[in-house]
Amino acid sequence: MKTMGVPMHRVDALTFTHSQVSLNYPEPSIHRLPVELLQDVFLLIINDIPDYSSIISFGETTIWGNFASPPLLFTRVCRLWRAVAHSMTWIWSNIKVALPRQFPLKPFLPSLLQSWLAWSGSRSLTIHMEHISPTDNCYLRSSNAQLIAEIRRWETVFGVLDVLEQSGNFSAPQLRTLECSWPSDVTRFNAPKLCCIRFVSPLSAVIRSRPTATCKQIRHLYLQNASAAVIHSSSVFFPHLETLVVDYIAPDLGPTSHPATYSRLVSMTLPLLNHRHHRDPFIELFRELRLPTLQKLTVVGNPDAIEVESIIAALAVARYCNIRVVDFRPCLWPSVRRNNVYVHDVEPLLSVVREVAVRGEVVACRALFTT
Repeated sequence: MKTMGVPMHRVDALTFTHSQVSLNYPEPSIHRLPVELLQDVFLLIINDIPDYSSIISFGETTIWGNFASPPLLFTRVCRLWRAVAHSMTWIWSNIKVALPRQFPLKPFLPSLLQSWLAWSGSRSLTIHMEHISPTDNCYLRSSNAQLIAEIRRWETVFGVLDVLEQSGNFSAPQLRTLECSWPSDVTRFNAPKLCCIRFVSPLSAVIRSRPTATCKQIRHLYLQNASAAVIHSSSVFFPHLETLVVDYIAPDLGPTSHPATYSRLVSMTLPLLNHRHHRDPFIELFRELRLPTLQKLTVVGNPDAIEVESIIAALAVARYCNIRVVDFRPCLWPSVRRNNVYVHDVEPLLSVVREVAVRGEVVACRALFTT
């Protein structure tokens, strides 16, 4: 068989330790790199990408593999690089699919996804799904079926997956982090290692689903948009939470919240928002809320004196609450009223907490009196 200028290398024939190169080696310098060094280079490049690239690219009427970005880019340089890249299962264990909401998908996506999954070997998978098209697309359903077939390898799943809308329950023994839309999605998973849940849909109604064994294992909860009533009811649905992050506290349009207890919560992150035409969200949230183990309250925003008074009033109505520190994370967006925190504005908080911090640095501390 005729060969090109660069000899074809088989993956199983590659030397992975102590590769040596002859000074008279006829190949170009790029092909003289030891395989293990080339693997390190590939891994450094992958780890240096802040936002993992989608496995596909698309135009107005076309769709193609994203060969302009790693790791697919590695497979286009030469046969050796392709063989080395395909042998590195860990660089294929992160799968991100970003699509426009309306797009005539073709068999290309399921074919590429099938190859990608094969290259990942048996490794645990991190899956990102963005801007998914309607489920009546047969090729998208085929791709979802491929992902379901690998559900025992799921470790981290981001995005509202259409697979969750299908009937039946799911066994995911390696799943640790799940992003989904509704609390009922969680109850359909048998996932003994699941500890982190992210809800990305607005939650306004009290959670009435019965908690499962999986729900009782959740330690970390993120709510993109939730009312105080939802946050209170989450204490029953996820009774062993240790951290809670809320991006937006929606106003309670119905009756006030019922008593709730987070018996293990040690850290809570809340936005600094006021609703002009509704009850103060901080006071409504902390009213009848028992937080016996809460140590740190992180507040995202730039408070003024009035907002600090609101936080003090909220902590005062909380029951069994002994927060040690309130930590402010100022917003640096151009649209905010100001981008800093004045110490004299936040010092009154020392009447209800021991320390006040800004971005983790203590700026005010309650004086300790000794006799």
